[in-house]
Amino acid sequence: MQPEGLHSTPPSKLFWLVLLVLFWAGFGLTGRDAWKAEEALAFAQVWHWLQFGRLPLESPLYVLTSGVLARVFETGLDWQDGARLASGLFTLLTVLLTALTARRLFGPGHGAAATLLLVGAFGFMLRAHALLPETALMAAYALLLLGLVETRGGNTRGSWLLGLGLAGAVLARGLGDGLLGLVMALVVLVLPGHVERAFRRALPRGLLLAAGLLAAWMFILSGAGQLQAWWSLQSTGLVPLPRTGYLLSMLVWYAWPAWPLAAWAIWHEHRKLGRGHPLHLPLLATALLFLAAHLPSLSRDGAALPLLLPLTLLAAHGVATLKRGAAQAFYWFGVTCFLFFLIAFWVYFTALEWGWPPGLARHMARLVPDYAASAGRAEIGLAVAASVLWLLAVPFFPRAQLRPALVWATGMALTWTLVIALFRPWIEAGWGYRPLVRGLAGHLPAGECVSLEVDPAAQVIFSYHLGERVGGTGSDCPWLFVQGTAEYGPRDGYRSVWQAVRPRQKDQAFQLLRRE
Repeated sequence: MQPEGLHSTPPSKLFWLVLLVLFWAGFGLTGRDAWKAEEALAFAQVWHWLQFGRLPLESPLYVLTSGVLARVFETGLDWQDGARLASGLFTLLTVLLTALTARRLFGPGHGAAATLLLVGAFGFMLRAHALLPETALMAAYALLLLGLVETRGGNTRGSWLLGLGLAGAVLARGLGDGLLGLVMALVVLVLPGHVERAFRRALPRGLLLAAGLLAAWMFILSGAGQLQAWWSLQSTGLVPLPRTGYLLSMLVWYAWPAWPLAAWAIWHEHRKLGRGHPLHLPLLATALLFLAAHLPSLSRDGAALPLLLPLTLLAAHGVATLKRGAAQAFYWFGVTCFLFFLIAFWVYFTALEWGWPPGLARHMARLVPDYAASAGRAEIGLAVAASVLWLLAVPFFPRAQLRPALVWATGMALTWTLVIALFRPWIEAGWGYRPLVRGLAGHLPAGECVSLEVDPAAQVIFSYHLGERVGGTGSDCPWLFVQGTAEYGPRDGYRSVWQAVRPRQKDQAFQLLRRE
């Protein structure tokens, strides 16, 4: 049951699509510090494994992959940058697997549609470029969905993909995801069109492979004396969090532009859903992955990442059935949005770098008072080239059903390029930890150590950058670095030497104290 209107992507256009995805996924992964506490906490597990050989209990799939990449590229990149490459790797894997799933479900042309819609999703941009384990969880679910599609024919490849996807979901977050994946596979058995004997033979093989991989992981943990701790962590991960309202409100922008196209696909096909239909699997996955988003995760927003997969599949089907007028309206809406973003970014950049317009420049200065760096010539040249290229290319986008998806994908790639090329120094000054690290190192005398009383994320970053100069709690270090509210309070036996605050985190004030 294949919608009409989409055709196989010619090799010449496929080349440009691959180039777009590679640039979008890789640009901005390196050369920066953690921007959010979640990145620092994720890096802590990578660092502890590399430094002390401690096997990770949370998200071992992501942590071990990050650690290997950090070690491989340590000659050219610091460990943070090397570890963040894992997010780019899992992002590319997710996009590829989702494209293959869409093609197998709906036919030629839908793989390109799914790729463009996934890259164009608002919620995917920042999280795909952050050091967050949820990118591995997303890739595992993408593998699971492709495995379920492939096993319909009873082929061995589908069984392998299914088993790897189930085991990957458990190792990316926990047993809750493995149980939901198992429920998804079992429910597929009763869906119309999935009752062939071949599927029933392939499914047990995939489940057996997943069980074997998880048994091997538990054997490794048992040898390291960490199996009991892992089981305890899994039990806490099965308790859902009450965030249904938050997820529903967030998905309005998070899953744009996929969700309106997904809704259209359901409406267009609703009379045919009572019998065998390729939309059954994405609909089932949407319901179960919405439940999975309630499970505890490292970052609140990242838990919804896997939901983008079935919504993208539904949207890939929907984009092929859009009427010409609706497709044109969606296209022009995207052009208008990103043209507005393009103008706004350059206006904000001129205010930040050259003080015009004056009112906006004063506002930017109030947001990050200590900002002094600026974008380099190469970065400005890249931003100019990307802006001009997008403006010249938009009028020549082919008049086809993929035109709206193409606008949103290229628009999001342009947005991310401008954010990194023009505003990375400003974001680092306002949200990053490195200015605090430099300030602390500058006030700390050479050869002396400092004790830290800060939150876990800051503890990781300062310990990583300062190394052996960080002493434990209650040590004999004469220096003490503490975190509190914006009001600096005195402490008996110490005098304050230096105070600092993260400009965009006003509640995170720090001061360096010297023992009297």
